[in-house]
Order: sequence, then structure tokens, then C-alpha cells
Amino acid sequence: MPCARARGAAVTALVLDASAVVDLLLRNRNGTAVQTCLQGSELHTVAHLDAEVFSALARLCRDGTLPGEAVEIRLRALSRLSVLRLPITGALLEEAWTLRHNVTARDALYVALARRLRGRLLTTDQRLARAVPGLCVPLSL
Repeated sequence: MPCARARGAAVTALVLDASAVVDLLLRNRNGTAVQTCLQGSELHTVAHLDAEVFSALARLCRDGTLPGEAVEIRLRALSRLSVLRLPITGALLEEAWTLRHNVTARDALYVALARRLRGRLLTTDQRLARAVPGLCVPLSL
């Protein structure tokens, strides 16, 4: 099973980062693992998710990995993604700032949100997963 979370062990809040959403939209091997983990979870993210995913998809188009039409399809799928996008508040920024020595500023916002929601972070970014192992949903990638 790609998601190491035990069957029936519902996560109250699951915070998705951009790497997980990009892989989900690309429907690659990592995306399959992400899809498995979404079942039965309340999905949350930080408001800047869409901008990060847009940037990643545009980069894939620029480097010739993904045709423009495929990006357009994935952008429409992104807009339909049923995940609660939460605003970046002063309190979230303050908590993210405390993580500045361990993760990037953008990633710190996802980590801080997962902590505030007492949830778990779903990422396919191995560096981020190693930086906050107790908070991440373990994936077998």
C-alpha cells in the first residue's frame, strides 16, 4: 500500500503541499500514493498552494516535459480540487518563522498549518519529509 497510514486510521486534518498536488495532477507514481492517502481525510492547504502549483506546471511546460494543453487540463483540475484553502494569517506567519532554520519559507507555512490544525502533512518532497518526520504522513515512494 503506497500510503503507510493504516486502513481505517482516519486523519482529522490532512494538509497538502504543492509537491503532493503536482504529483496528484500529473497522475504519476507519487500521485497514486497521494490519492490513496486522501480517502476519508479532511483536506486543507495554505492559500498560496495554487500559485505554487501553477509555477511548477508552467516550469514543466517551459522545459518541454508537459505540453501546454496538458497544463491547461491540470489547471482546471486544480480549480476543482476539493481542499480548503486557508488564508495566511499573522499567527501562521509567526509560527512558520520559527521553522526558518529547518525548511524553506513556503514549506514552513504548510508545516505550521498542519501543526495548528493538529493534523498531518502530506508531501512528496523527500527533503521536507525528512525535516519534519513526525508530522508527515509516511509515503512509500
